[in-house]
Amino acid sequence: MAGGNQLSFGDGLLSNRRKISKLSKHLATLDQIIDWQPLVREIAIIDKTDAKTGGRPRKNPLWMIKATFLQSLFSLSDPQLEDQLIDRLSFQRFVGINLDQEIPDFFPKPRERFKEALSAHNLDQRIFELINQQLEDKGLMIKKGTIIDASILPSSGRPLSDKKREKLSEQPSTQIDTDAKSTRKGGRYYFGYKGHIGVDVESKLIRKATFTPANTHDSRETEKLVSYDEKALFGDKAYLDGHHKYSARHYGWYYGVLDKATRSQPLSGSQKKRNRKLNSVRAAVEHPFAWMKTKAGLVAMRAKNQTRNRLRFIFACIGWNLSRARFLLEKSKPMGSVAL
Repeated sequence: MAGGNQLSFGDGLLSNRRKISKLSKHLATLDQIIDWQPLVREIAIIDKTDAKTGGRPRKNPLWMIKATFLQSLFSLSDPQLEDQLIDRLSFQRFVGINLDQEIPDFFPKPRERFKEALSAHNLDQRIFELINQQLEDKGLMIKKGTIIDASILPSSGRPLSDKKREKLSEQPSTQIDTDAKSTRKGGRYYFGYKGHIGVDVESKLIRKATFTPANTHDSRETEKLVSYDEKALFGDKAYLDGHHKYSARHYGWYYGVLDKATRSQPLSGSQKKRNRKLNSVRAAVEHPFAWMKTKAGLVAMRAKNQTRNRLRFIFACIGWNLSRARFLLEKSKPMGSVAL
């Protein structure tokens, strides 16, 4: 296990079992994809304890970061995650807890403090970048083009009136989400956030990700979702922008953003044909969003502020990338003289 603990005697005995569950194999493969130690070193900034100042030391950071990943991957609450760590050997092995060790009591306050610290220092984004760098080093980022898109992620809270917001600005409440905003799409109103992603066309790996209130227009995030080393840019008509079209020409990209009709100028036949062709490419961006909503349970943002909800979204992006990387690496394994 990359960056993990050594097996105990009890783990060694169990490793001789002939049957291994699919979940155990899946987690073991994900664990091998990533070198976790650079991540552990990066989050060392949140540990404020030392020999001079004293204080209760934080829980093993490797355990904490892997537990956070599991929580996102399987859409678990803190109590559910604790139960699964107690009950599932595959979870214990992935986190690095041996059979002769007690399940650490890091729920719920230590977990909350850890996640708060990750968010406060923008370490969720940094972890995402470090993992992506490792995937790039494995040759998984093809860089032929980037597809940009956004998805509305509703808040579990209710929309707030201007009067209520004004009152909360004077008397804040940790139980009410004041960061979420309302937007309209397809004749319906939504209250919550938007997750924005830039996806590598060929590998479908998420290269860039941002998280905003729902009322943020998609095109405002374009520059943050482009890596500037791709050869093409794809997006729906919400991203049509003369400045970005000019930038694409400047960087030598193919500009694959859909054409948009106006009242005075409907789309021509050739533009409609072009849009249909581009939509077949752009459709790949729906796959990570579908995975995040079905597998990672990203259907409602339950936290009460944008920072906490962003952490959940970023870790869902990491979950998709590792699952996708596992598929890509297994697909490329040689079988005799033929690559699968």
